[in-house]
Order: sequence, then structure tokens, then C-alpha cells
Amino acid sequence: MIVVYLDDTGITYEQAEIYFAQAADCAEIQCPSFVSYDMTYVSDMSYVNDYITAYHFKDPKDAVWFELKWK
Repeated sequence: MIVVYLDDTGITYEQAEIYFAQAADCAEIQCPSFVSYDMTYVSDMSYVNDYITAYHFKDPKDAVWFELKWK
């Protein structure tokens, strides 16, 4: 399993959930090996981010494409 992490740097707290859901929707459509995503609230432990999201892929090529598109 390959995991790609995205954080909410550069977007507001309110936009974060929508942004991560859009990324997951794109991964479902464009990446056949996309498995799932998990969004974690980290504001209590981080001075910089409110959310960090992990996207899970079976194929490294899909993970690289996704990372290039969304990071």
C-alpha cells in the first residue's frame, strides 16, 4: 500500500474538507488503484495545520500522479 499525505497549508479551515473530498473524488475517477482516504484533525497537536489527509493507493504510478497533481 502506498500512502500520499496532503495537508491544509495555504487553504482555510472551512475549505479543507471540501479540498480533500475533491482530491478523493479525482483519485476515484483517475486512479484505478485508489483504495481510500483518511482525514485526521491535528489542530490540537500542530501549530501549522488543522487537517492532514492520507490517500491510499495500490499502484505506485497512481500515487505519483496523484501527488504531482495535488501537492
